[in-house]
Amino acid sequence: MRRVFVIAIVAGLLAASAAGCAGETGAATPPAGATPTADTPAADTEAEVYVEVLRRYLGTPSDNSFPDRAFATVYLLDQAFPDAGDPSGKLDRGTPIGPDAQRHITAALAPVTHVAFVADRNTVIETRKGCPQVRDGGILITLGPAIGDDHEVRVAIYGFVACLGATWLTYVVRNHPGTGWRVTGTTGPKAIA
Repeated sequence: MRRVFVIAIVAGLLAASAAGCAGETGAATPPAGATPTADTPAADTEAEVYVEVLRRYLGTPSDNSFPDRAFATVYLLDQAFPDAGDPSGKLDRGTPIGPDAQRHITAALAPVTHVAFVADRNTVIETRKGCPQVRDGGILITLGPAIGDDHEVRVAIYGFVACLGATWLTYVVRNHPGTGWRVTGTTGPKAIA
């Protein structure tokens, strides 16, 4: 009986010691609900993927449902929401789009349109005659995180212009050797309001 008690104490001390060493080396348990790194492309490609998605969305009237319309300003939420492509999505918990990615996106799209990142959608929405709409002839875009790997990802997108002017869809983006990330089409449901 005494031997079992001593073994239990030694096992407990070893476990505590190992946990302490792991903490000293920087090892950490990811928070609950965190997305594993294998499900997202490397951080430095996030902006490249988003630029391609935005170019496709803004340049394809059948995707954004506004034929022959250039938006004065493209407002982008500064977080990526997993349910961005779902018309009934709550947009509750997002993942920040980092400052470096924001600068890259803004610079890459500057020849096409003015891009402004916003933290709160309500700062760019105004109501006229009972209809919420984006101010200054703009569009508010919510992106989803890039889900996939270094070869192919899916990115949901939600574009809102006015009470009867919104689209939801998910793009497939592939990394082609020598040319980089390119949108190859859409997947899943697509909704237009």
